[in-house]
Amino acid sequence: MLTQLPDLTSHRKPLSDDRRRLAVSGYIWTRVTEGEPDFAPCPPHIAPDPALRAVWTRERHNVFHWLRTTDHQPYYGALKPLLEDHAERLAKAIDHCQ
Repeated sequence: MLTQLPDLTSHRKPLSDDRRRLAVSGYIWTRVTEGEPDFAPCPPHIAPDPALRAVWTRERHNVFHWLRTTDHQPYYGALKPLLEDHAERLAKAIDHCQ
């Protein structure tokens, strides 16, 4: 997915690829489960550490914000349809396994 995205234009320090991946995992979870963002499960290797969990929660909220306001950030405007497509394919694959 990253190769299909424009450069991230922001005055803030960009998230690392791994941290960005973990932040968008919450978005994918909400789309597949039709759940609420605040209930997205924290990745298991982060959950035991309160400091890492706090960073993940903040970054997840930031990613959700930018995905809702895609007009202001071309990077997230390009990312959102890719995530939507991935979530749809994942949901269909899960539905076919049952």
